[in-house]
Amino acid sequence: MMGFYFFPRGGSAQVARSLCRALADRQLAPTLLAGSIGPHRDVSNAGHFFNGIHCESLDYSAAQADWAAGLDSMGGAVPMHASYEDKVGVPDRIFFELDDDAFERQVCSWQTFIATSVKQRPNVVHLHHLTPMHEAVRAVWPGVPIVTHLHGTELKMLDDAEHSRCSRAGAWTPQWVDRMRRWAGGSDRIAVVSAQDHRLAQQLLPIDDSRISTIANGVDSDIFSPRDPQLAERLALWRRWLVDDPRGWKPGGCAGSIRYSIDDLSAFTDRDGRPVPVVVFAGRFLRFKRLQLLIEAHHAMRATSLHPSVLVIVGGFPGEWEGEHPYDTVQRLGAQGVFLAGWRDHDALADILNCSDVFAAPSVDEPFGLVYLEAMAAGLPPIATNTGGPLSFINLDADLPTGWLVPPDDVAATATALAEAVSDGEMLSDRGRRAARFVREHYSWASAAEAFSRLYSELTDDRESSRRLSPRGR
Repeated sequence: MMGFYFFPRGGSAQVARSLCRALADRQLAPTLLAGSIGPHRDVSNAGHFFNGIHCESLDYSAAQADWAAGLDSMGGAVPMHASYEDKVGVPDRIFFELDDDAFERQVCSWQTFIATSVKQRPNVVHLHHLTPMHEAVRAVWPGVPIVTHLHGTELKMLDDAEHSRCSRAGAWTPQWVDRMRRWAGGSDRIAVVSAQDHRLAQQLLPIDDSRISTIANGVDSDIFSPRDPQLAERLALWRRWLVDDPRGWKPGGCAGSIRYSIDDLSAFTDRDGRPVPVVVFAGRFLRFKRLQLLIEAHHAMRATSLHPSVLVIVGGFPGEWEGEHPYDTVQRLGAQGVFLAGWRDHDALADILNCSDVFAAPSVDEPFGLVYLEAMAAGLPPIATNTGGPLSFINLDADLPTGWLVPPDDVAATATALAEAVSDGEMLSDRGRRAARFVREHYSWASAAEAFSRLYSELTDDRESSRRLSPRGR
């Protein structure tokens, strides 16, 4: 069985989906228990997002409706999931704000759901993140081996608490830190996605290094692969995403509250009708993504470079952002050539990448960075900072670079990298070809599924050996 506490959004949901499908290819199709919001047509609905996977979903829609009505989203029989991020104006509050009663409601909700949704005791439970699902699973299935799959966000929150960087950490912070450490310590194995997270897990969690496995995320190379659509096709697709079906959103607005006209699309070609390089960002609007810095760097680069370009921002789950909203950043700077395309299905991201030329995300301490690898697989060289997960897969050979690594929080260095990328088509193509080849050779969901399959076998074999050697087993 696999467990995903949140409703689908962000990179870890993509990981859970891709891993379930790759395990199914190995005849190990798991039952997935996941949170969900909204009707089936919405990407936040687990049935829609995890289509083709045996998925049972816990519906948070009532909690979201309570919040919209001014009630406590954490007070119902099925409370809203909590969050690792400290956000305002959203129904999912940071874990550290929830008292003991709210914690008990979280556990009770999932315990009831698990007990009624899964009739057969699983051999192994694979839980994504450190969440109240751990408490519920241990109550329903004591003794079943647990694999905890960390995606970095929980480690970021624990690290912030350790260094007093949580702006709204309060009286309940120590209890939540203790719970998460207890869940990690009670897990039979901990899977992390990068060497950096391996080090962080050792520092922040009470677990022996022998129980930590580093298993990188994979990339679906059938979806993400280099393709070079003609200009007419590119423009038609940009028209669909930005004019015909706009999903960009203003602060406080719904998807589609940012709209563009046909005339705005003239930014995608120069005066001679040739395509202008497209820089693309994709991800949630979280503070560590440094999206505001990217907009500032692109704005500064356009002001000094002779080479035009546009910046397309894809993502941002509607209504959720940290820091200054990118729309407000664009307005504050008067930045030209910046387009907000909104949240899109994962398959649409492949087409968006194929209509772009360079991927840029100057995140600081990105836990892993699956979207960088997806961009690389599509032939886009990435611009990232020399921190976090991207260090493990960008520019590993200094003589044959696959992208650009810049210092964190450095607008000028990011602007310089952008200028190099958009001004030298040959360099861009060379790095893009090397990036695509590197991902094909080193990252696949098949290899990730094989690593987890071995991990499951080790746990079940160990548990069976222990049973046979116990007095009752004899």
